[in-house]
Amino acid sequence: MRRLKGISPDIQLVAKATLAAGFAWWLSQFMPGHNLPYFAALAALLGVYPTVLSSLREGGRYAFGFLLGLLLGVPVAILLGPTVWGLLVVVPLSLLIAAWPQLDGHGMQVPFASLFVLLAVGSEPVARALPLLGDVLLGVAVGLTVNAALPPALRQEETGRAFRRLGRLTAELLHDTAAEVRASDLFAPAHRRQRALAVHSGAIDVADARAEAAESLRFNARARLARRESPLPANPVLEALYAAAEQARVITREARRCGAGSDPTMLGPGFRARIADLLDLLAELVAECGRTMRAPTAERLEEAQVRFRGLRAAAESARTEGFENVPYRRLAEAQLCALVLQLLLDLAADGAGEVAPERLGVSFGVSY
Repeated sequence: MRRLKGISPDIQLVAKATLAAGFAWWLSQFMPGHNLPYFAALAALLGVYPTVLSSLREGGRYAFGFLLGLLLGVPVAILLGPTVWGLLVVVPLSLLIAAWPQLDGHGMQVPFASLFVLLAVGSEPVARALPLLGDVLLGVAVGLTVNAALPPALRQEETGRAFRRLGRLTAELLHDTAAEVRASDLFAPAHRRQRALAVHSGAIDVADARAEAAESLRFNARARLARRESPLPANPVLEALYAAAEQARVITREARRCGAGSDPTMLGPGFRARIADLLDLLAELVAECGRTMRAPTAERLEEAQVRFRGLRAAAESARTEGFENVPYRRLAEAQLCALVLQLLLDLAADGAGEVAPERLGVSFGVSY
C-alpha cells in the first residue's frame, strides 16, 4: 500500500491509466451489443486522475456530458436522420450545452457524442446508442476502481515543503527589515520587491499545496496511515503563519516609509535598536514555526514579550525628549509598535499560550 520508492507519481498515474484502459476494453467484450469497445477504454483512461476524489468527480462529469450528447443526438437522428438539417440542429444546441459550467472540462463530450450518434450509428440510433452509454459507464467504473485499489500518491510532502518555504521567506524579509532599520538605509528597490513578492507567492503556494493534499487524502486507502506519519499543519498554525507573513509585509512597508530612509531622525536611536532586535527575534520565531509546523513555544513567546515591553518603554521615555523637533516621530513609533504587537499576537496560535495585549502592558486605547 505504500508508495513505490523511486517511481514518480506521474509514472504511477500512466501505469494505472494503461491498466484501466486495457481492463475496460477486455470487460466490454462480454457485454451484449458492444462491438466497439473504444468508449470503454477511453472512459477508463479519462477516469484515472491524481486523486480518487478527482477521479470520481471528473469521471462523473465525463459520463454526464456523454449522456447529454446521446439525449440530444438520438431524437434528432430519429426525426431528421443523418442529414444536413440534423447537423444544423445538433451542432448549435450541443455547443450551447457544452458551455454549461457544471461540465467544466468535459463539455465537448456533448457535441462529440451527439454527432457520433447522428452520423455513425446508422438507422437504429436507440439500439446503437445504449451500448455506447454502457461502455462509458463501465469505463468510468473501471477507472475509479483501479485508482482506488492502487491508491494515488499523497500530496502531504509538497505541503510541508511549501510551509517551510513560507516560514523561511518571511523570516528573511523580517531580518532584512531589521537590518535596514539599524542602518537607516534601504536595500535596492528590486531586492525589496523580490522579497515581498516571494512572501506573497509563498503564501499562495501553501494554500494550493494544502488544498491538493487534503483532496489526495479523501477516499484514499492510505490516508489514515499517512495522517499519522506525515500530518498536515494544524489549522491554527496555518492561520498563524499566513497572518504573520502578511503582517511582515505590512511592517516592512511601514518601517521603510518612516524608519529607514533619507530621514534617520524619524525614529529615536533607542527605539530603532530595540525594534530591530525584536524583528530579528520574530524572524526566528517565524522560521521555527515553518520548520516545525507548530506554533512557537510559550517560552519563546515570553522572550518576545519581554523585548516588546522594552520597545514600549523606549517609546514612552522618548516623550520627554521633545517630539516638537521631529513632528511625526510619535506617530511613526506608535504605528510600528502596533504592527509589531499584531505580529506577536498572530504567532500565538491556539494552544500556544495566551498573548493578550494587556499582558504586554499595552492597551489599544492608550495614546502615544
